[in-house]
Amino acid sequence: MRTIAGIICLCCCMSIRVWSQQPAQVLMEAMTSRELAANIASGTNTVLIFSGGTEASGPHLVLGKHNYRIYRYATQIADSLGNTLVAPVLPFAPNSAILEQYPGTISLTEQTFSDVNEQLVRSMVASGFRYIVLMSDHYNSQRPLRNLAARLDSAYRAKGARVFFSSDGYGKARVQIEAGIARQGYVPGGHGGLWDTAETWAVLPTAVRTAYMATGDTTHLGNGPLDAAGVSGDPCPATPEQGKAFGELRVQLAVKEIRQWLSQVKQ
Repeated sequence: MRTIAGIICLCCCMSIRVWSQQPAQVLMEAMTSRELAANIASGTNTVLIFSGGTEASGPHLVLGKHNYRIYRYATQIADSLGNTLVAPVLPFAPNSAILEQYPGTISLTEQTFSDVNEQLVRSMVASGFRYIVLMSDHYNSQRPLRNLAARLDSAYRAKGARVFFSSDGYGKARVQIEAGIARQGYVPGGHGGLWDTAETWAVLPTAVRTAYMATGDTTHLGNGPLDAAGVSGDPCPATPEQGKAFGELRVQLAVKEIRQWLSQVKQ
């Protein structure tokens, strides 16, 4: 418990200030407790718990790429859904041992990651939210969140709260994004590759060091091993315009999936 509490405290202290660029109306951390209570009392009953990560992605992307993207996507999803707020972004995730050799990568075990998210869900239920949606912009976070949501939904249903894992904004969107990139003749996948770089660039241009963009390992359509710089795929053709389109697709698919779930559980 001390470990979990310490991580949650550290997340609060390290919360990335990109939220100041987003609509404060949907960000819990920009509210006082009284303001939050008033929102919930007036019908704001859904909350997004969106996990990011801190990891090396080559010399051209900042360590917090996931977290910057999440604040943009989460606020857009919440605005589209209505009656929805965004919990503070969790900037840590499970990472592969390969990434841990690069400075700045912060990795949690899957169990610790799951435990922290479980405590976040418990806190959201205690605050009065009825519908809690777990999400992540990070590959290694998908499985533990899916398993956790299924378990917690069963546990909290009798208390009038429901828990859901929304995956389409990551998994389904990634399939469509990479298929579209391949049709244009580029290497579609990658860690620090085209879509990874483009999406980060669209959200925060200063998070991309264009002078250091270089092709990484391109085997397995870019989703193969990392090269010596920690990159797979090819970021060189990336543009912020592409990233904007990719981000819009992620938001669209997430909103559609969450709306379908909410319509089912509210019947």
